[in-house]
Amino acid sequence: MAGVKQFDKEKVIDRALAVFWQRGYEATSIQDLVEATGIGRGSLYGTFGDKEKLFLAVLDRYVEKIGSQLMAALSNPDPRRAIARMFEVMVNRMNDPGYPRGCLICNTSLECPGGSDTINRKVIEQLSSMESAIYQVLLSAQAEGLLEPGRDMRALARFFVGAAQGMAVLNKTSADPSLLSDVARVALSVWDCPGREVAGPTD
Repeated sequence: MAGVKQFDKEKVIDRALAVFWQRGYEATSIQDLVEATGIGRGSLYGTFGDKEKLFLAVLDRYVEKIGSQLMAALSNPDPRRAIARMFEVMVNRMNDPGYPRGCLICNTSLECPGGSDTINRKVIEQLSSMESAIYQVLLSAQAEGLLEPGRDMRALARFFVGAAQGMAVLNKTSADPSLLSDVARVALSVWDCPGREVAGPTD
């Protein structure tokens, strides 16, 4: 029938995701997207509006596919195991040659700090969601007596987010799997060091 789009929108987003993840937002051209998705410029523009709107859809798809794995790990009823499992999922995925290196959210935050406000807000939103999920796990641990009552759970959650993003940066620049495992192992050791994560800068 004339006027009906003859393609699967989700498949198009998945193919665009692979290109953006591999090349980055700025380096990906409309022609790259046309070739990767197999549909014409007119269909791309007609369906998504422009490159930025397609990229926003890609970020949502990334969170749905990759971020959901981390959220599932954090749902483990054992709080310490939940955090450990989150890092395991990250290490396994980053060492999987079937995925581009790094993390699309982290890559975007490094690539576009002064770019589109809409893209930046989306990145901040996803990092905040991760922080909040970890924070809830840590609050549960504190309530169960697994972490000291006086420890700053918000600071610890932010530390774990920082460690996770640091792992993504290392993975982007190096294929050495031991780098990721070492960061995850040391990050988890902070769990057993009362008060260490709340220390601020000294004069």
